Amino acid sequence: MSNLKAVFFDLDGTLWDSAACAGQAMDVVVERLEPILPDEEAVDLALRFNAALLGQVVEAGLARRVEVGRRRRFERLLESYGIHDDGLARELEATFNRALRMTMLSFVREGVPELLRRLRTMELKIGVITNGIPLLRRQAIEALGLAELVDHCVIGGAEGYSKPDARLFERAMELVGTAASETLYVGDSLITDVVGASRAGMPVAWLRAEGDEPAEDIPQPDYMIEDLREVLQIVGGRADG
Repeated sequence: MSNLKAVFFDLDGTLWDSAACAGQAMDVVVERLEPILPDEEAVDLALRFNAALLGQVVEAGLARRVEVGRRRRFERLLESYGIHDDGLARELEATFNRALRMTMLSFVREGVPELLRRLRTMELKIGVITNGIPLLRRQAIEALGLAELVDHCVIGGAEGYSKPDARLFERAMELVGTAASETLYVGDSLITDVVGASRAGMPVAWLRAEGDEPAEDIPQPDYMIEDLREVLQIVGGRADG
C-alpha cells in the first residue's frame, strides 16, 4: 500500500499477549486465595473472575460498553463464594496489578519493537487505538516499552466512546491528518477492531489465531496475518530486515 501515511495498532491482544499475562497474574492471586478456598480449582477461580466482567457489562446494558475496575471484579469473585470483604478485594487487586506490571514486558509480541522502528524509518506515523481507562492504558504502554515508539495513543476512556465506535478511529485519523485510505489499522478482534475500523473506512489487517476465519455476517478484513511482522509486507517493506 504505497499511499499509506499512518499505521494504528490495537493494544491488548495485538501488540502484547494480554490474556496470557493476565493468566499468569491470576496464578499469583490464586496462591493468595488457596488458604481461603482450599478446595477450589484455579481454573474455576479464573472463570468466575472473567464471569464478573461479563456480569457487569450485562448489567450496564449491552448497548454501551463500560470500563470495569478489577477491584469490583474481585469483589464479585469473592461474593460468588459468599465472602464479603472489601479489604481482601483491594489486596487481591493490588496483588494482581503488581504481578501484571512485573511481567508485562515479557509478553510483548515477538518482533514488535523492531517492527515499529522499521515503520518509523519509512516515515509512517505510528499509533495505538485502545479501550480502557486513560491512566492505566498509558501506564501499560510505558511498562511494555512502547511509549517512545508510538506517536499517538487514542484511548476510549478519554474520548468518551469505545471500539467498535467509528468515532474512535476517526479521532485517530484527525490526530495524524490522514484520510481513511491512508491509514492502516491492525488488531486481533473481529468485533472491536475489524468492525470498528471498517466502519471508519480504514483498511484493516486482522491478526488472527491460527485456523481462525472471519464470520460471514461482519465486515471482512482486508488482510489476514498471523505474525505482526507481516505488516511490513502490507506497507511495502521487507519482512526480512
